[in-house]
Amino acid sequence: MQSDTIPNDFEAGAAGGPRSTDAELEVQVANLRSDVAGIAETLKSMASERADGAKRQAYALRDDVRDRGEQYVRQAKDAVSDIEEQVSEQVRAEPIKAVIVAAAIGYLYARIFH
Repeated sequence: MQSDTIPNDFEAGAAGGPRSTDAELEVQVANLRSDVAGIAETLKSMASERADGAKRQAYALRDDVRDRGEQYVRQAKDAVSDIEEQVSEQVRAEPIKAVIVAAAIGYLYARIFH
């Protein structure tokens, strides 16, 4: 009948001595260290790539928000310019009415904030 356990290099042999020598163990440890260093370098590279990708996305979002903001500012300036033009035309068309409206607004402003 066979045993269910799988022998490994660390178990004692039939003669009572270890199967691996100290030199073999040192080689295996050195290989493990090399493998771990390689894995660490790969993880570092992956993290750097992801960070660069996130940075690119953040810059793209920043640029998009800035462009939209500039567009809204231009639209607001255009709207204010149009309103200013309309008011100017209305004042030229009816100057007496404009003076009366301005006086009424000034009176209300004085009453509210005095």
